[in-house]
Amino acid sequence: MPITPQELIANLGDLPPLPQVATQLLRLTADPDASAEDLRRVISTDQALTGQILKIANSAMFGMVREVTTLTQAIMTLGFSTIKSVVIASSAKNLYHRGTVGLQERLIWEHALVAAIASRAFAKTLRFPRVEEAFIGGLLHDIGKSVMGVKFPERYSALLRTVYNERGDGLALELDTFGFDHAMVGEALVQKWNLAPSLQQAARWHHDPIHAQEDHLPLAAIVALANRLALEQKAGIGDPIHLESASLQAMDILHLGPEALESHQEAVRAAIEQDKTMIAEF
Repeated sequence: MPITPQELIANLGDLPPLPQVATQLLRLTADPDASAEDLRRVISTDQALTGQILKIANSAMFGMVREVTTLTQAIMTLGFSTIKSVVIASSAKNLYHRGTVGLQERLIWEHALVAAIASRAFAKTLRFPRVEEAFIGGLLHDIGKSVMGVKFPERYSALLRTVYNERGDGLALELDTFGFDHAMVGEALVQKWNLAPSLQQAARWHHDPIHAQEDHLPLAAIVALANRLALEQKAGIGDPIHLESASLQAMDILHLGPEALESHQEAVRAAIEQDKTMIAEF
């Protein structure tokens, strides 16, 4: 009897939970009474994360005239929402990069980061109110691939090579090989991390957004569009042609015609170009 995604997650003893700093930060950023000093106190316990935030606050993306030299300045520069995105991105990178980091792992991480930036840009141009949630949804949409790579290193690496060399449909190959796919595994992990149901739905249904729960259809659709655009930008493993159905579903959910979609995509491509500094810092 094949193992279920939930059983897979439960049996991954070597896979860490969402880091404590990330858990604390998510709690703080959801608290309307939290202050910059509260954030500073938590972030300062993680030296690597502190350095990451200072780098991004000083990046060309934010165009600061004066150098940001303290964590408090960085928090004020970036804002609570962006800080949350950076913390989740830092935590996600550690998971995406578990084990040996080769070409496949780097391509999957680059795809996740570009999809996150694209999701946030789509959210802005489509006036979706939860912009940073869209960033996190894009960032975590393929986290199931990392889990499968940790659990089945040889078999999953061979599958990714097939997709990379032959441009096959990775989702179909996963189902044929394992009986489940990375979207199912990703949902189970995001659920284990106690992240928002909308993020669980985005992880589960970014290849078939029409099946997301009604309240979470727009986010799933945005992540689906970002997923394809990231592959079109040559970030990741796979042929965007296999995401055509997901894109059509997303267009239907978001009430977008081809011309409107192209207009939004132009804005998203510009955002990816502008955020290249952020991509480099990660």
